[in-house]
Amino acid sequence: MVLDAHFDVLLDVLAYRKKGERKILERRHLPNLKEAGISTLICSLYICEEYLPEGALRNALDQISALKEELEESGEHFVLCRDSAEARRAAETGKIGIFLSLEGAEPLGNDILLLRTFYDLGVRFIGLTWSRRNYAGDGSSFDPSDAPKFQGGLTKFGRELVAAAQNMGMVVDVSHLNDPGFYEVADMMKMPFIASHSNCRALCGSPRNLKDDQIKMIADSGGVIGLNAYSPFVSDSESDRDPAKFFEHLEYIREVASIDNVGIGLDLCDCIESLDIGDRDDRRKNLFADHADAGRRFIGPLREKLAPEEYDAVAFGNFMRVIEKVLG
Repeated sequence: MVLDAHFDVLLDVLAYRKKGERKILERRHLPNLKEAGISTLICSLYICEEYLPEGALRNALDQISALKEELEESGEHFVLCRDSAEARRAAETGKIGIFLSLEGAEPLGNDILLLRTFYDLGVRFIGLTWSRRNYAGDGSSFDPSDAPKFQGGLTKFGRELVAAAQNMGMVVDVSHLNDPGFYEVADMMKMPFIASHSNCRALCGSPRNLKDDQIKMIADSGGVIGLNAYSPFVSDSESDRDPAKFFEHLEYIREVASIDNVGIGLDLCDCIESLDIGDRDDRRKNLFADHADAGRRFIGPLREKLAPEEYDAVAFGNFMRVIEKVLG
């Protein structure tokens, strides 16, 4: 069983269904997922810039609606999960379990009541920001030169959101938060929290990666960090953006925290064909072309590098532990 804690595949699902295609997950992605042994996906509700601000809510609801149509068509392969028991049952029956996550609170605007609506629709994870500012706080910019001159932490609404998510039983995700926001979330958390797709800043200086004390805070909460295969987050040098360097991030988290705080959050975007951001050749920055490629060149070799119980923890068990603790 393998859990990938971050996949933007719903962008494909919605875009191609609007063009009249059906069974997008089954036809375009299932073979690669199966080859990699993926049993569980955390699928993000990411809102592209073109829908902001007014269209964010509509686009998020459209993505959920499109997914539910997919599940009706491909129910023998995929199932929506709301807790650990549903995810384990899916894996045991050969299906791929899908959890939903807000990647940024843009669909909520500044309306806290909408969080309950998304929860009722099946959303169980929430990242407060993507790499931009919203009503909840400031995100961590990909390029420091793009960051606001004066960065803030969480807003009052952001703090209300963290409290409400905890009370509701949702997993809080700090990937994409800037440093001030991270520390505010960590201070508020009474349960495990995660960084679904982030690496180590000591090995790669991107502000999207985590400092040592942040890794320790996530670990101290019982949380998990999902290794991100976007190559600019793997190394500052293009010459060693490869699986070996990627594995170093796993080893580094083990040293700073423990093997129980490492998971997989590949963030594979090159295989999301509907993404139309810039030149395609320029966009190909993932270490792996798709899940099948990641399976051959990273997930599979992990079995050789780690003890069996360590592999099981990294591949599935660590994130599932958090899901069971927070969602039941």
